[in-house]
Amino acid sequence: LALTVTLGGRFHHRPLYPTYGIAVMSKKHRLARRHTIEVRELANEPLLLLHRAFASRAWVDGACEAAHIRPRIVLESAAPHTIIALAGAGHGIAVIPSTVVIPRANVHSAPLTHDGASVGQWLMASWDTHRFLAPFAERFIDELATYCGRAHPGREYIQRVPPPPRPAHKPG
Repeated sequence: LALTVTLGGRFHHRPLYPTYGIAVMSKKHRLARRHTIEVRELANEPLLLLHRAFASRAWVDGACEAAHIRPRIVLESAAPHTIIALAGAGHGIAVIPSTVVIPRANVHSAPLTHDGASVGQWLMASWDTHRFLAPFAERFIDELATYCGRAHPGREYIQRVPPPPRPAHKPG
């Protein structure tokens, strides 16, 4: 059983909650009063991004490509809180997934959009179709989905931007 945003053809899955690409910047930044940030607005901004191993990085790269902009990347990191701290100190805009806890002391955060649609994917419980899924694991997935329906990281962003398209439940 894995929690993932990416799927392979041989996996069953159950959507749990939407995850968003979040722009994090200093509260003094010119975009800091915005409820959402359009990807095109990042065109000339210094960006602090996660490494390409992160699924959320693919969302950002895809949105920039779709918007026909070449991002000005000043730092790539494997540590989300490092780029958040750098953004808070005014060194650029960090882009992280909404699953990361963001300290609110000196930063503003807003979900990324492209043409008004959110940038992100759904987090899913996934399991291999070639392996036995025990009944207790099925119950765990059901309970987890119920819990995530009412409490999950990034739920405050749902009021600002619609969630990404929900994938169909692919039961085991």
